[in-house]
Amino acid sequence: MSPIDLSKSLKKYKKGWVAIDKKTLKVVAQAVSFSEISEKIKDIKNIILIPASKNYYGFVTSNHV
Repeated sequence: MSPIDLSKSLKKYKKGWVAIDKKTLKVVAQAVSFSEISEKIKDIKNIILIPASKNYYGFVTSNHV
């Protein structure tokens, strides 16, 4: 699996949590707390949850299930 640069998609998200669709690699939801994002995405499948940050440099995650 090769790395995917999501820096442009995540640029405006600095705090909280972000949900990204695994297929389209687009942000589908954002929330301040983990419990709030969990509620927003409870009916959405195939997503990746990551904490929002001012700097994503070196952030690595896996989309394997």
